[in-house]
Amino acid sequence: MKKHLLFITSGLFVLGGMFAQTADKCATMPVYQARLQNPISSANFKAADVAAQNWLSNPINKRKASQKTNSIINIPVVVHVVYKNAVQNIPDTQIVRQIQILNECFRLQNSNFSATRPIFDSIGADTEIQFCLATIDPQGNPTTGIIRKSAPTSANFDPILNMDKVKSSATNGDDPWPNTQYLNIWVCDMSIFGFTFVLGYATFPGETAALDGIVIQSEYFGYGASSLAPNNLGRTTVHEVGHFFGMRHIWADDDGGAAALECDSTDFVDDTPNQGAKSASDCNVAINSCSSEMPYWSTIDPPDMVENYMDYSSDGCMTLFTKGQKARMYSYLNTSPARIAIKTSPAACNDVGVKELTTNFNDYVFTFPNPTNDILNINITKFTPANLKCEIYNSHGQVVKTIAQLDFHNSINVDNLSNGLYVVKVYSAELAAVKKITILR
Repeated sequence: MKKHLLFITSGLFVLGGMFAQTADKCATMPVYQARLQNPISSANFKAADVAAQNWLSNPINKRKASQKTNSIINIPVVVHVVYKNAVQNIPDTQIVRQIQILNECFRLQNSNFSATRPIFDSIGADTEIQFCLATIDPQGNPTTGIIRKSAPTSANFDPILNMDKVKSSATNGDDPWPNTQYLNIWVCDMSIFGFTFVLGYATFPGETAALDGIVIQSEYFGYGASSLAPNNLGRTTVHEVGHFFGMRHIWADDDGGAAALECDSTDFVDDTPNQGAKSASDCNVAINSCSSEMPYWSTIDPPDMVENYMDYSSDGCMTLFTKGQKARMYSYLNTSPARIAIKTSPAACNDVGVKELTTNFNDYVFTFPNPTNDILNINITKFTPANLKCEIYNSHGQVVKTIAQLDFHNSINVDNLSNGLYVVKVYSAELAAVKKITILR
């Protein structure tokens, strides 16, 4: 489904749907153009770009950066879940799955890479960048790398009229952790009047610390429902993280204008074919919108690279970053102060996966005090209990109490139950945990 967005010179946005404009699912470039209206920000972005270009102009740097070195860069991530209802308060499993998707795509371990057309499969890159949820917070305390912040229903986080408000507690969002140690990702509702116009946006290297990071529409973070196809396989976040490391859109943001007809604009990467406009949200491999190519391609006239994560093709079609894109990422990782610093972050890594979360669910359910005489507390950790229920059984296997919906912290009155041993079952369609408690007065 296409979204609608129109940038105007004031640096704000208006609802493009009102003017029948073609939609963008990524608002990175309009947000960037708005930030350029600030002279200080503009100077910072330009300095970051010049430093990266100078680094990449060294043939040795360029060659080494595009090759596989077996030296992995670990990026600690903090996910700020800013929610206005239970649906937006996405579960830990969804968050962990998105981290896994990032790693699969940035490490060239995605199963659909085999579908890459032969003209492009040899330039697919293992960027040797991988991601993990942070285990140490800025104060040195243990953390899961997931911060949950409840926002009032009146809060607005769209990048059209309320750009970057989700990044500050003063505007109902959540403050960033230091961008020199963490990749900040905010997951929230960016819809307007119930309509989703933007799936995500990111900041380029050079952004101020208070704004640096990525914002994703909550239902598109990790695997989403089939109703969200063709954008339901977690590639929106992959695309935005690409921007975070300096990637531009593969069509160089000409998008069908006069410059696109010239096919002479660039995404600053040699091995991505020139492209006249963004792909539709499909996988049309028949498009060849430009015949004028970079010298890299010599006499070959390649088709549009709809497989690239920096296009707008469907999630299922996206399969790769190129070696040239890897080199561009490394040009910022070796010149931009915040990107340099994050490579040696002390935040440490949590490598737990979805399978481990599911298998060990019993370890994330806590019942106390035990024994109890009147109140039983049931606490849920690591999972958002959107669909968790609870049943308490007596020693005869009879259900004596039912709780239709659990929250993170639950206090249950059991003073009407007689002394004895009971079994507490916490479950959903996919999960189940069993605890034994004693009621003793």
